[in-house]
Amino acid sequence: MNNRNLILVTGAPRTATTPVGNMLATARRAVTLYEPLGPTGVQGVDAWMPMVGDGLGLSASAVDQLISDLSGLRPGPLKTQQRPRQDFSLKRALFGSRTLHSFRLASLQPWSQAVIWKDPHANMLATDVALRGVPVVVTARRAKAHASSYRRLGWVSRAAEIYPRWAQRFGACPVVEGALGKAQDSIISSALIWRMSYLPLIRENCLDRVHLVTSDALVADERATYTRLFDRLGLVQTAATEKLLTAEKSATRSRPDSKTSHDWTRSVAAVNSYWKELLTDDDAAQVDRLTGDVEEALFGSVQS
Repeated sequence: MNNRNLILVTGAPRTATTPVGNMLATARRAVTLYEPLGPTGVQGVDAWMPMVGDGLGLSASAVDQLISDLSGLRPGPLKTQQRPRQDFSLKRALFGSRTLHSFRLASLQPWSQAVIWKDPHANMLATDVALRGVPVVVTARRAKAHASSYRRLGWVSRAAEIYPRWAQRFGACPVVEGALGKAQDSIISSALIWRMSYLPLIRENCLDRVHLVTSDALVADERATYTRLFDRLGLVQTAATEKLLTAEKSATRSRPDSKTSHDWTRSVAAVNSYWKELLTDDDAAQVDRLTGDVEEALFGSVQS
């Protein structure tokens, strides 16, 4: 038995789970776990974006056990430290992955009181975890900004691959089904995974059960947004928190290249505005068509 408070930070990939998780990790007596459900994470979770009861993800009892294991910093054996579909890494073979490092570092801090579970791979478990009383922070970026990030990186989501499992868990979605034929397009695939990430929160009436952190809120007042979040989670800010909040960031720095996942020198506003340079009018219209209703529910209004 332990007294640590587990806090899940999740959201669609490329929606600031890392910077938000990093900020929360600066709290007093907090440790962080990096993507326990990722490709080098805990054994027994083999599906990408596991879902409860889909036959490939996790059973309801397994979710309960996972929550207990992570809050107790007892992950059990991890998967191979080599990432699937990537070249062999001698560094990972010798020293392990970021996931392994995070567990090792956390285990060296037995006095910790909060465990920040930073994991976009747990995105489709957000409702199940929240309904178990675990605090869940959900990050959300405007859908067009999200799509531009996928285009910049050359990413194509696996929305079409996971849709059958998703529909089994959360119910069919005609909007998604109508676009699956174009799911190999970077823009379409990003819009699909974005919709599939947040629609469950609406369908299962969980928006009021999670702590939603939107890009709009961070752009408007980053300090106030984090102050409210820390307070609601019962976390105490530290000097490290203040250092992150006051770090100099550029609002005009050019966008990073396709090899850079995170550019810590750019402001939140810059990160969320370069979509206007990358998306055509047709791209933007397609994203709005696939995400507009869900975005309005999350943000209150659809961005022009």
